Amino acid sequence: MSCLGEGEPPFVDRLTATLALTTGGETFSIRAGDLKRFELDITPWGFEGSAMFSFVAVAAQGEDALFAKFIGRDLLEVSLEVARTFDEVEEAAAPMTVRGVVTERSVVERAFPDVAGTPVLQRRYSIRFEDRGGALLRQHRPTALYVDRSLKELIEANTPDGVTVEHAWTAGEAKRPVLSLGLGVDGSDASFRDFLFWLLHRENAGLYYDTGEDIYRIASTKPGEGAVKRLRRGAVAAIEARFPEVRRDAVGVLNASTEAATKTKRITNEHGAPGVRTDCLIRSPIASRLDDRVTLEAARARQREPEAVVWFRVFPTTPLLPSMKVEIDEAFGENVIQHGKTYRVVSTRIRAEAERQEATDDNGEESNVYRIVHELCLELASDPVFRFPAFQRPAWPFHVEGKVLSEIGEERQGTYQTYQEEGTSLDVYKVKVPLFGDEKVIVPFEPYHQSGHFYFPADKDQRVLLELDFDRARICAFLDWRPGARLPADSQGNHLLVGKGEEDETSIRHVYADGKPTLTITRSMESDRQVITISEGTIRLETRETQDGG
Repeated sequence: MSCLGEGEPPFVDRLTATLALTTGGETFSIRAGDLKRFELDITPWGFEGSAMFSFVAVAAQGEDALFAKFIGRDLLEVSLEVARTFDEVEEAAAPMTVRGVVTERSVVERAFPDVAGTPVLQRRYSIRFEDRGGALLRQHRPTALYVDRSLKELIEANTPDGVTVEHAWTAGEAKRPVLSLGLGVDGSDASFRDFLFWLLHRENAGLYYDTGEDIYRIASTKPGEGAVKRLRRGAVAAIEARFPEVRRDAVGVLNASTEAATKTKRITNEHGAPGVRTDCLIRSPIASRLDDRVTLEAARARQREPEAVVWFRVFPTTPLLPSMKVEIDEAFGENVIQHGKTYRVVSTRIRAEAERQEATDDNGEESNVYRIVHELCLELASDPVFRFPAFQRPAWPFHVEGKVLSEIGEERQGTYQTYQEEGTSLDVYKVKVPLFGDEKVIVPFEPYHQSGHFYFPADKDQRVLLELDFDRARICAFLDWRPGARLPADSQGNHLLVGKGEEDETSIRHVYADGKPTLTITRSMESDRQVITISEGTIRLETRETQDGG
């Protein structure tokens, strides 16, 4: 996704910085003099960073209390605050702060053999860290089923403690009949973080992380509020214009349902190349679903606009972070392509390395002199296209067992029942899924693997295999014989058993006795029974009432 490049040579500036590590309720602070290197890549959806810092054993500091905590397995939280040390005439320096959790850590110890006991007097610590949501959701792989829930509710149910997500997302509010996550099933390597970006890309929404408030926002539109920050000519080393690839495909939506009145709708691309297209396929007899998909694909097919990459020659006094709006100073002149345009910050990259790298250099100082590379990627404020990191598409479908629901008849009767799906009036089954607390999921009322000539709806409590996709389910197999339907293997028989149950059913049974076929048709209703038996040389018709229903 990044539009940042190799950039200009580093500049030198003095920064005030504090790195704070917190674990088990205890916080350890590292000042700029001991912070020998740090890197930050801040994007609209979060950040990644790294830092290297030194510890020097001196009498004033005492023992290295951090070490025992650092090498443990408890969650290590991190906060990094950075600011330019010196103000400018027209602007006071403001700090930039990021908060997250450590994802990787290492330490190099330096022992001194010429000192009695060969003590470790210096350590160099290295960490990699990330915003809390990004780090924790990379390891979150739930398998879950949600019935009559919204996308917002699904996300909230999978938000880790300490992570705050706000929603300004129109598509996230609507209830969905079925939503499923199979991130923990065999063959799926995607995490919930992958799923989240797949979902937002699918629904044409964006995720925006506020570093100052440490919260995430899911939004249907890009951030558009806030003052515009002017980039001073004297602070900028260079600006590069970038022109994204133009989409040449014309998008179309195809409806494969034979019951659909409209089969295809095309979306015009004025910059398209003849014969180049992307076709999206749906299958639904509901006309509004085709229209909804066309609206979504039209929004997703919008073109990206030109970008800019900025390299600084001094560290900005005001932090420039994703979603902030900027424009260039008039001193750049009217002829540069960026003149008169308002941009939005897409990403910020900072690389800072202290000029003096020895552990004893600048020990404990609040500020330090760093060699710095500071780059910004900008997009036009009018650019409508959402940006996403690379993500892995979750694997669907996955399979769970369920039992068919029917509320008709008595409890022991093998009845079947159809329900009407709200909003479409289509006939559906309801299937209980014990794995997920007997959630009742709706599936289409269809013949499945049978020809339409055979009308054999699934009976109450019939054990079925459900195929769960992200937002739909269907029966893909029947797992049990109906009670009384199975015949002894030595009969080599076949049996068709229909009706409500043992005392109210019709049986058509074909078996072999002494190597000869016999066909028996039995109709039973409580004690009333009629039987037709066809065997070699014989057709027997019988009607009787039994005393015990046998």
